[in-house]
Amino acid sequence: MNRGRFALATATLAGLALVAACGTSKTGTTSAIAGDNQAKAKEIIAPYEGKPGAFPITEKLSSPVPPGTRVAYVDNGNALVSLIFKLMQPAAAELGIELYAVRAGTSASGVQSAFGTVVQRRPAAVINTAIDPALWENQRKQLADAKIPVISLGTVASADSGLVQPNGGAAFERQGRLQAAWLVANNGKSFEAVLYEHNELAYAAAVKKGFESGLKELCPDCVARVVQIPITEVGNKAPERIVSDLQAHPNTRAVVFQSSAAATGLPAKLKVAGLKDVQIVGANPLPTNLQYLKDKQSTVELGADLKTLAWTAMDTAARLIVGQKLQPNVVSGEALVHQFLRPEDITFDPTRGFSAYPDVSDRFKALWQR
Repeated sequence: MNRGRFALATATLAGLALVAACGTSKTGTTSAIAGDNQAKAKEIIAPYEGKPGAFPITEKLSSPVPPGTRVAYVDNGNALVSLIFKLMQPAAAELGIELYAVRAGTSASGVQSAFGTVVQRRPAAVINTAIDPALWENQRKQLADAKIPVISLGTVASADSGLVQPNGGAAFERQGRLQAAWLVANNGKSFEAVLYEHNELAYAAAVKKGFESGLKELCPDCVARVVQIPITEVGNKAPERIVSDLQAHPNTRAVVFQSSAAATGLPAKLKVAGLKDVQIVGANPLPTNLQYLKDKQSTVELGADLKTLAWTAMDTAARLIVGQKLQPNVVSGEALVHQFLRPEDITFDPTRGFSAYPDVSDRFKALWQR
């Protein structure tokens, strides 16, 4: 794994260029999507339409966490990483855990320094969100030697890493596959789609794999391009880059996002450029993206329930601390709740974000017997 890449970083990647992948464009040609394939695509997305996927945790916590338990959270300052920390705090309080943040910088040395501090403080467990484990490999080994469990969200480290990844590679491959299936299910003819991804995010390769393989299986005549959007351009230059790409590839009919944060400001730019009838299939929407959807400025969002994920991470830490066996879906990296959201599904306040299970705290309190 390239040590120059780490999740949700803000390091400058000026050398990244727009890179297209997965075949050559079938300019101006379309064909009907096979009925069997379209039926299969509809079957794949059905469990996530109009309702969320299954609640991830069903087994009770076997025993209380010991008093005075401290858990470290490594926060690199990215908005999403910081948000997850805030969402975890009520869960930690309910468990009687002192959850504290260790601030990491935006550089590899800053990340290593932060994890070095974690090792020195010897907490009962550590939680990392999307910071590439390759950047803190030495500290990972030190934590493993000290038998301090590490819960890592949004990473795709190998099984022998010793990291527990509730939303690991399997969840992100599912994201890409679901996005591909949604497009096939909702289009009668073959199409060209572009996936905008961020190589800096540890799970980029998993989303790409799921999307490309899913589209190839369900629509062999469809074309998939993959284009890199530097994470440093999210929230500023990304819309201009996307518009330029679409203008250079006029046959593109569908835009797919690894993370919808890159679409911030995009609807206005598309309107000015006169780009109409482009399907926008997002994922992991922020409140701004949910507002776009409500206003019918995007097509569909694959929502990920971050609050439930945050509580799941704290639940996982508690079980590891008391020595309880984890559920198989947590071990396999599939404990992430997804739901497809259409404009008519935004009946809630978009500024509060998407929550598939508004009663998540009550559900976990029952499992924790609090």
